[in-house]
Amino acid sequence: MSDFAISDLSGLLVWGVGNVLLGDDAIGCEVVKLLNKQGISATDCGTTPENHIATLKKNPPSTLLIVDATDMGLQPGEFGLISLDKLDAILESSHGVPLSFLLAPFENSMEIAVIGIQPLSLVLGSPLSDAATIAARRVVTLIAGGKWRTMKTP
Repeated sequence: MSDFAISDLSGLLVWGVGNVLLGDDAIGCEVVKLLNKQGISATDCGTTPENHIATLKKNPPSTLLIVDATDMGLQPGEFGLISLDKLDAILESSHGVPLSFLLAPFENSMEIAVIGIQPLSLVLGSPLSDAATIAARRVVTLIAGGKWRTMKTP
């Protein structure tokens, strides 16, 4: 039996972004892992979401939802929805190409949203913090239940 109530997720593509070597920066990757365990297709983009643009062009979803560690000045593990146009102002990226630049060509053809999760630690070699682990499960519950749009904007 699933830990999560799964809603109709047709048309939704989830990308997890992050560096698994930098503690809580791996939060997007963790969310993808948990979604996949529940039978929900999601893509672990690691630190190179640009490598997944060809797939996005070939099979565009109606909604692209990106999950990433984001320093928003919140308590560790708190999360919220961030619009693509506000992303660069708050995201200190471990990725090569800024997400807003990378995804700008798609803004008129699909809904794009980012779930930012406040990290506790980005120390090389550290595991996910308890706060990040709990946040990952909460975010997966909201995504699987089709309720991710109810998240507040930080």
